[in-house]
Amino acid sequence: MKKLFALMILAILLLSACGTGGAPPDDAELATKVAEMLTAMPTTTGQAGVFPTDVPKPLPTQTSLPATPTIIVVTATPDPTQVVSPTAVPPTATSVPATATAEPTATAVPTATPQGPTPTTVAGDPRTRLGNPAWRDTMDNDNNWPTGSDKYTAIEFKEGNLVLTGLEPINGWRLSWPELTDFYLEMTVKVGTCTGNDQYGFITRVPEPSDPNQGYLVGLTCDGRYFLRKWDGETLPKGTMTNLIEYTASTAIKAGANQTNRLGLMAVGSRLLVYVNGVLLGEAKDTQFSSGNFGLFVYARETDNLTISVDELSYWENPTP
Repeated sequence: MKKLFALMILAILLLSACGTGGAPPDDAELATKVAEMLTAMPTTTGQAGVFPTDVPKPLPTQTSLPATPTIIVVTATPDPTQVVSPTAVPPTATSVPATATAEPTATAVPTATPQGPTPTTVAGDPRTRLGNPAWRDTMDNDNNWPTGSDKYTAIEFKEGNLVLTGLEPINGWRLSWPELTDFYLEMTVKVGTCTGNDQYGFITRVPEPSDPNQGYLVGLTCDGRYFLRKWDGETLPKGTMTNLIEYTASTAIKAGANQTNRLGLMAVGSRLLVYVNGVLLGEAKDTQFSSGNFGLFVYARETDNLTISVDELSYWENPTP
């Protein structure tokens, strides 16, 4: 009986919903909201989850273009929370083009027109070279995620997708249970209606899942930029957000509303490498957080109820950059 009670407590802690965030350098308004959130510590959603039988770890990556970190002092203290209520958008299927042959007769048989884009192989794509992942979630159920809603975000599972909605213009996140050290983490994600600086992505290496107030955030903006930040809500007086990689545009990112991208982060020791659609876009180095839990975040900065649909999330342990 004591064992069961202890496991129940652990499950509640690990599957607690987390939503806090820091403000990007150019957002004075966000600072105020962060302050309001930080006045309250994260609380559980009250939703139970099923833990997988094994707990995996992370992998490595390569590339080096560390940006000079800039520190933004947040004039508020964050407080994590979440919510549910989006509509899942199933992933777009890719068809293989058919090939037709013409016969040497008076009437030639027309060549068939490909029904979809020809898949392209990206050199160095971690998903291709690392083999089978150590852990994979196809988002067919909520076994690995806390569901429910609160002031900041909402989460539900629909049509084989995890659907996360931002209910307030601030970073809000939900954590899963695995704790990783060195890893390559990747998700296939489709953003719904969005504009400009709306943002979404991963939070990783969260050292304390029951008080998710620290970690690295890697993400994309609706208008086709990527970024990497470090959030430390424990620093006095009100927490700091450090830009490890500033907002950077890339043609590898499918920009705009209703677009699907593969977002990946490889963390090996102090190296943090950002990938989008298999392309290595940038690298930064930081030693503050060496391991921890991961989760998803959404920041409805410009669009009310910004929604993302995650079709699949996987990680590989101890990769080589």
